Amino acid sequence: MKAIIVDDEKHVREGLMLLADWSRFGIDTIMEAVDGNEAIKLIQEHRPEIIFTDMSMPKRDGISLLKWIHSSDLPSKTIVVSGYDDFDYMRNAICYKSFDYILKPIDPDILNETLEKAVNEWNQQSSPGESQQEHNVEMNVIQQIEQFLLENYNKDINLQEIADRFYLSREYISRKFKQEYQATITDFITNIRMNRAKELLLNPKLRIYEIAFQVGYQDEKYFSKVFKKTEGISPNEYRSTNLQ
Repeated sequence: MKAIIVDDEKHVREGLMLLADWSRFGIDTIMEAVDGNEAIKLIQEHRPEIIFTDMSMPKRDGISLLKWIHSSDLPSKTIVVSGYDDFDYMRNAICYKSFDYILKPIDPDILNETLEKAVNEWNQQSSPGESQQEHNVEMNVIQQIEQFLLENYNKDINLQEIADRFYLSREYISRKFKQEYQATITDFITNIRMNRAKELLLNPKLRIYEIAFQVGYQDEKYFSKVFKKTEGISPNEYRSTNLQ
């Protein structure tokens, strides 16, 4: 986790660096900026989760920085640190969704209590988003595997080949695929093959061994056995029933 301290006074930046218990809250990178312009460059590049900012600074002040952060729709938690108990400053801090407003001189207990709350809130808000993103990635991979099977069902496909192709473990693919489709990959392929076989059986010109070969079986007898097991009747019986 990253944080940035924006203040034109060096002793204030150093004070915050010393007083905050950064490591306890999982913050391992702390940056410094002397004004809003420098802060924006660092924020754009590093996207820190926590932003401490003064309000009264040269070039670009805290109000302008808060406005930019708010308009940029950044998920960062912004904590204002000001030497002024000023209504206008506080109003702008509230308006631009600042997490809290701390007065100088800085009280270490208040600082760390505020920082802890900000970090906890950031974690709570980001976790669902990360989980959803992870789920989306997983679903995308599973859908790619499904498409691969639909395009290659008539080939001799095994789980190891799929694992190698998609750079995933066989166990992971099996588990995720079954969760999504309520079927093993073997059953899924068999289902595709049987559906295609039923379509081909409606063509009286095709022999059973030709259909077996087209849907991925080298052995006509084995094909007929699998067909009967899944459909309840033999390929010839299916053909006779549906071509009457």
